[in-house]
Amino acid sequence: MYKIYLADNTLTGHHKVYLDTLLHIENTIDISHCTGFEANKKKVRYILDRKKFVQDALGKIKNDEFQGQKVLHLLYLDNLYTIPFFLIKNNLTSVKIIGTLHHMPQSKIKMLLLKMCSKKLDRIIVHSDYIKEQLLLEGIKNVEVVDYPSFYDYSIYPPKENIKKSWNISNEKIIFSVLGGTRFDKGIDILLESFKHLNQQHKDEILLNIVGKEETFDKEFIMRKIEQFKINARVELGFVDDEDFAKNVLISDYIILPYRKIFTGNSGPMTEAIVNKIPVITPSFGNLGYLTEKYHLGEVFKIEDCQSLALTLEKCLQNKQYDYGDYWEKLNVSHFSSRYNDIYNILFK
Repeated sequence: MYKIYLADNTLTGHHKVYLDTLLHIENTIDISHCTGFEANKKKVRYILDRKKFVQDALGKIKNDEFQGQKVLHLLYLDNLYTIPFFLIKNNLTSVKIIGTLHHMPQSKIKMLLLKMCSKKLDRIIVHSDYIKEQLLLEGIKNVEVVDYPSFYDYSIYPPKENIKKSWNISNEKIIFSVLGGTRFDKGIDILLESFKHLNQQHKDEILLNIVGKEETFDKEFIMRKIEQFKINARVELGFVDDEDFAKNVLISDYIILPYRKIFTGNSGPMTEAIVNKIPVITPSFGNLGYLTEKYHLGEVFKIEDCQSLALTLEKCLQNKQYDYGDYWEKLNVSHFSSRYNDIYNILFK
């Protein structure tokens, strides 16, 4: 008999949905603690805050009177693996520690720290075969893959045509959506600049649907580029609730991910596109390019290259068909939970 202690330090958005889903697996318990870590990474406090989070989690496990085998599952390893893990004292030989890594390390130093951390963990879970392969090349062998699922129930929403009609969107346009925050790493500036390489006839065929939180690139910047390059656009910046997000996925003919090299994880909008069999446009680089090309999920372009992206947009106007294979079947909650349950079980074999 075993018990899994789930620990995260953020309890909003995708973090909360992720945690709540795992709590449906038998023998799991939540010991998460919402806490802010020191923002200045050069301060000693930054290390001590994260060390305390892990030590507190181990303390809660130690104080639990449960007599069986115990596992601490760190749900967001990304902001923990850079702790010098030799500082973490785990005197509980019966407690195994595993962690879920959502993004590839972005530097050689971070990769070295992850490698050191991996020696203190029983398993590292990642959300892509590509990331697993990269870690194996670095000598990190204790890696398991759990595909990141869609947590949405699209059956509750109206058909695409009805949503478009209610939003007064013309059926004459091909809708290219870019969904999510306008952070620097998401590259919306690259996408907007690509339109200067399109002729007006092609621009007239497109409705660029921009929906998400206003971040690095603000509305003023986006609207200026839209006017400069004469782009037909629908822009909704601000908080996007689940219903609005899901409907924006459903109206899309393509979902564009113009991300920069520094983005190293999985993409939520890409997952939602795949489960709805909507083609994606991604860089040919890294995890996103790997998935798109391996599973024939859409089109790829040269990363951070506006002209290459423009040529890809033109290609997509030809009404191509895509063979999605069966990859989308892995991106459901039941498969996600089943894989985690399997991993928990093999820890004691």
